[in-house]
Amino acid sequence: MTWLLFILGAVVAGFVQGLTGFAFALIAMSFWVWGLSPQLAAPLVVFASVWSHIISLSNEPKLTHLHKSLYLPYLIAGLIGVPLGTWLLNIVEAETFRILLGIFLVIWCPLMLFSPQIRFIQHAGKTTDASIGLIGGILGGLGGFCGSVPSAWLMLKQLPKEQQRYILRHFNFAIQVFTLTAYLLQGTLNQSHLPYLSVLILAVSIPAILGARLFHRISEQRFKQIVLGLLFSSGCFLLIKELMI
Repeated sequence: MTWLLFILGAVVAGFVQGLTGFAFALIAMSFWVWGLSPQLAAPLVVFASVWSHIISLSNEPKLTHLHKSLYLPYLIAGLIGVPLGTWLLNIVEAETFRILLGIFLVIWCPLMLFSPQIRFIQHAGKTTDASIGLIGGILGGLGGFCGSVPSAWLMLKQLPKEQQRYILRHFNFAIQVFTLTAYLLQGTLNQSHLPYLSVLILAVSIPAILGARLFHRISEQRFKQIVLGLLFSSGCFLLIKELMI
């Protein structure tokens, strides 16, 4: 049952990552927390996120009309937050981690569905964007969840779906590569993960490609509904698990 949940989570999360540019960790963890500890699952999430980014990016045309200035404030600050997140991973309690993440998703997703108009967020500058990136970097080091807060922020800013995905993909990819490097240096990613890594490569690749191709065929509203629906479901699963213990 553990392996079944592991593979199913990898397939679904790979597809969502290809489609949205983020959310691998949020989706995969909603399956994996039922059988894997955060200390075991976190490096696997980061590795699979990086792999699915590489697969989906290699199958897409380059977006020359979008400039790197869109994501640089998030990225620079996010890289600063990663070491703090990797340190927190070694001391966080699994139950607390799941409850807080589940509450965040269950509250945030329905709110975003109503497209709240918050003017000061829509006109926020680079400094505020960088603060959001810092939080994302900390969550990335904690378990690959770097896209959760930035994705909420970008939806509140009401950027076009293409810009949202562009920022999230570049931000998440860089943060997760840096996080994966930190895990290797700290010994968090080790030989115990090898059987899982080989399965992840097979399970993630095709779904990531399919998700990337579907992105260009859906509307702005449908994109938003898919993302929020999946994340809300993830939050519910996390909280249900804690209620059953």
